[in-house]
Amino acid sequence: MAERFAYVIAFRGDAFLMVRNKRRAWEMPGGRLLEGESYEDGARREFLEETGAHLTEIVGEIDIDREEGRVFVGFAGGMTRRELSSEISEVREFTELPDDLSFPQVEYERMLAGAKSVVETFKKKKSIGRIASPLNNIRSE
Repeated sequence: MAERFAYVIAFRGDAFLMVRNKRRAWEMPGGRLLEGESYEDGARREFLEETGAHLTEIVGEIDIDREEGRVFVGFAGGMTRRELSSEISEVREFTELPDDLSFPQVEYERMLAGAKSVVETFKKKKSIGRIASPLNNIRSE
């Protein structure tokens, strides 16, 4: 059975966080799940360990072609932890993908486009929920 994993594409404003893996290059935070750990719990743990920031909200997921993995989309909070995972040398915010990537650029481009779409859909739904509706003034008698 293949190992389960979870990755996170997290935004702060228009920027997304990436980590520089000491053995590879720039990649999205994430990794293998612990035994018995849910995908979401693993994503949150890996994100904190690798970025030093909490994942404040998960707003969706991106479909990937690997059954044992999941990619979550969310928002990053501020740094809460200074000690990062030993495999990470740097954390940085980007508005465009860097040149030095751990995996093929096309994979990142597809996932990032999907993540941006998830965030835009989330923002639209949240905005719709705030619009005044005449139904809000109806009271039951």
